[in-house]
Amino acid sequence: MKSIIENEKFNTRMETFDWRYNASIVGLIKYFDYLAAKGDEAESDLYEIDDDVISYNSEKITEDRYLLFAEYYFESAMHHRVIEQILKSSEFTDDQIKLVNDKLTANAIMKKVFGEIKFSKENKDIILRKINENRLLLIKETYRRGQSLYANFANVNSLFAEEGSICRIQNYNIDIPKKGKSISYNWDFKTYKAEDEKEFDFIPFAFSKSYEGFFMNNNYSIKQLFDTNNLISDSDNPRSTLFCDLKNSSGFIDFDVEVIIKNRDDDYFETLYIRKDAIKIFMGIENYKAIKIKYKVNDNYYMYFEKIVTDNILNNIKLDALIEILLKSKSNYTYNIKTLIKINKLIYGGDKMDKQMKSAYGSAKRVMKAIPENKVNSYKQKLISAITFKDYERFCEILLQLSSYSGVIFDFAYDLFEDFDENKNIAYTFINALNNESNKDNGGDKDGK
Repeated sequence: MKSIIENEKFNTRMETFDWRYNASIVGLIKYFDYLAAKGDEAESDLYEIDDDVISYNSEKITEDRYLLFAEYYFESAMHHRVIEQILKSSEFTDDQIKLVNDKLTANAIMKKVFGEIKFSKENKDIILRKINENRLLLIKETYRRGQSLYANFANVNSLFAEEGSICRIQNYNIDIPKKGKSISYNWDFKTYKAEDEKEFDFIPFAFSKSYEGFFMNNNYSIKQLFDTNNLISDSDNPRSTLFCDLKNSSGFIDFDVEVIIKNRDDDYFETLYIRKDAIKIFMGIENYKAIKIKYKVNDNYYMYFEKIVTDNILNNIKLDALIEILLKSKSNYTYNIKTLIKINKLIYGGDKMDKQMKSAYGSAKRVMKAIPENKVNSYKQKLISAITFKDYERFCEILLQLSSYSGVIFDFAYDLFEDFDENKNIAYTFINALNNESNKDNGGDKDGK
């Protein structure tokens, strides 16, 4: 919540509250740190943090400063900045010339400012001069309407607007003439209460810059809130960073955590809760990178394993189906399957299968040495067929046949005979080990046929 302070060093105070206020606080800190880094003012004169409260001077927030900060923070999304970076050179490749010309017409404001200008080596200075003369306008319109920028988070007409009767944030913003009465008590719009703050304009700076934007609402303290989100803001893969790199933070594992997600394809925010049980599973994962698989089901559908695995962990759903998909694949996913089995074991309940999984792995390797490769593959396909069709009795019969044919004793099999469902990871380990192993990640585009 925000309040006005009188007769003190700072004139505004904001407390952690719901995620909108918390994200605004993170954005404000980044803005003030930017001003301090530029040398405009000392950090101590810009803001002060006390556990769950930030105090600051609202006069330090100006439109020009905000826009220059947006240009700095989202530099790669600013078409004029890309042009400026290229035009620093004295020589240009054909690809660079083409890129500059593409950027000159990249959006409505670029077309308006540069008109019919086409880049050639002779008009470099003209283009640079136009950028300098129109910099704030270029930033404002590019930022305001950018689908990965302000427009992804808020109503484009609300940038720099005073606090309104309707919240400026997407999914909180409504069309008053059409829906004003329907959202109010007794159809009286005067009864509708909405929270809106100018500081909500800083929310875009709090989310990760990825297509699927994340904001970690772990507001145990403002320092922790800022440090956590600063870690994931520039990550190439914030999902991995969020669920793996942060697992070593003691503050992160002490309580359930709320995560706000904004996908650019959606006009709403999603909320998910990371429970302590799920956090323990993430902590036990040794190599999250091994599940970055884009698996081709058909020409129109791909499965993104990392997202599915994350969602399964969060919802305590076993990975059996994913493991079986990769086992059936003609591509060699041995390394990835091994990682998925380890995660699946954690979802099933920890280390109770470790000894028998090691036994299953060793038995499979002895089988590969004892019988011809074509026979190994034949038995492997039979086992895969039985387990994917959930014919566990048939699976156990094939195991007995393979043990007899190879002369290898399967000590692990007794657990499967006793309770196949609860010991399925032992079976997966055995099947996966009937393979020549790869030590590298099999992720990327893979054809599942």
